[in-house]
Amino acid sequence: MTGLDKILSQINLDADNTCAVIESRCQKECNEILQEAKLSAEKIKDEAQIKAKKNYDDIIRRAESSAELENRRVLLSARQSIISEMINNSLEKLLSLPDDEYFDVIYKLISKYSLNSDGVIAFNKKDNDRLPADFMNKVSEIGCGKLVLSDSYLNIRGGFVLSFGDIDINCSFDSLYQDNSELISDRVAAILFG
Repeated sequence: MTGLDKILSQINLDADNTCAVIESRCQKECNEILQEAKLSAEKIKDEAQIKAKKNYDDIIRRAESSAELENRRVLLSARQSIISEMINNSLEKLLSLPDDEYFDVIYKLISKYSLNSDGVIAFNKKDNDRLPADFMNKVSEIGCGKLVLSDSYLNIRGGFVLSFGDIDINCSFDSLYQDNSELISDRVAAILFG
């Protein structure tokens, strides 16, 4: 081997050593970059899973809340329907009471709503036709002012209207039920749903 060959061989050997060192450093840097990328990917994956779990929990919470709200709405609607049906049934029962019981209710209402002055009492045709023979005598015993029976009939299902000059007191059952609907509904609800 000549001196030039030795120099070339040394250059090749040095180049090979330098390449090996560079390749080793590159491999080390690649491994570090890959390790950092894996850690970063794991972190991103963990954050995504946490975010997805939070979104899932939020969706479930909103769905449960919405379902609970809908359940309460349906329950309230059903209760209101039952209460309304019970009130309507009680009004129908009141309207179909036997004459003596029906007019006992009428006497109580006259006593409660009559003013202490002269007035007129008016009924629908059906009630007017079934007035007890002693109706006006019992009315005068109630202790209110003098009432006379109206010549005209009202278009109501039951009850009566008292007139004292310019003052009319509507004691038709429909009107009384309507005027006291909240109180009646509350009492029916308390009885039905405790």
